Amino acid sequence: MSAIAKIHVYFIMLPNSVLLDTIGPAEAFQYANRFVSGVEFEGQRQFELHFVGPETKVENTLGLTIQVASLPDVIEANSWVVSTGLAGEFIDLDSSCMEATVNWLGQQKHCIGRYISICAGTLLFAKAGLLDGRVCTTHHMHIDELQEAAPSAKVLANRLFTVDGDFYSSAGVTAGIDLALYLIQQEFGFNCASQVARHMVLFSRRGPNDPSQSPWLENRNHFHQSVHRVQDAIQVDPVRDWSLECLAEVAQCSPRHLVRLFKESAGVTTREYIHKLRLALAMQLLQSSSLPIENVAERCGFDDPRQFRRLWARHHSLPPSHYREKQ
Repeated sequence: MSAIAKIHVYFIMLPNSVLLDTIGPAEAFQYANRFVSGVEFEGQRQFELHFVGPETKVENTLGLTIQVASLPDVIEANSWVVSTGLAGEFIDLDSSCMEATVNWLGQQKHCIGRYISICAGTLLFAKAGLLDGRVCTTHHMHIDELQEAAPSAKVLANRLFTVDGDFYSSAGVTAGIDLALYLIQQEFGFNCASQVARHMVLFSRRGPNDPSQSPWLENRNHFHQSVHRVQDAIQVDPVRDWSLECLAEVAQCSPRHLVRLFKESAGVTTREYIHKLRLALAMQLLQSSSLPIENVAERCGFDDPRQFRRLWARHHSLPPSHYREKQ
């Protein structure tokens, strides 16, 4: 059996770091590893996490001292580097640890595939001169500080996270988990990100510019495992012609009982839930392809273009063509 390809993720831990900024995203990546080891993700890559810093003993805001590895001389090609948050009203960008890490980033730049910052960790990338002309964000308390450190950057306030090419930045603390879920979604798809969110009991995760919930995470703010099994099955293959009898087998109950159970737990019927996911797939195709509407409807499991347009109009004020024209 061939070795599983790895996505190497290096978490940079500096003194006075906010532990949740590291642990939250790291746990999300580890949960993703559990799911991508399943049959439906066979052959997919997995995350390999590294915790490094300019000092091998790092004290965080909880007063705990954690042992980490030294900043490595060489990292793997296309590695992800995560700059996690630091506590304090102002961040000392001239400390010896900050300087050592900036130098290390410069040495490794040809091997870094993605720069990811959480909370005030964005200031490290600003210090390294990586934000020129970039869109970025940070914790609301450090917005002005970030703009001063990176005058040519487009610093956005009141954003959960931002994406600019290979640079990803997030706001404070738990926003790092939102960003991790977004990255998991990019690598392994909506269903994997949804399963990670559910197992971490995170039901309302959002995207960089979208204040609404993702259709893949909506209607899952409940704890009924039979209904979750049905939703998992639908999410794996929303295009499939799901009969109520088939879904009842997944739930291990009668069709009549599932109708009541699903509506009570998820707040929608099974048919409404399937249609929402199919519409989400259609949105992706509209924004990423030039397929005719007839083909979009067929690929997403709708009976015909007329049904697709009718259901689309129930959820969107603008026609499907509007989203294609924006590309």
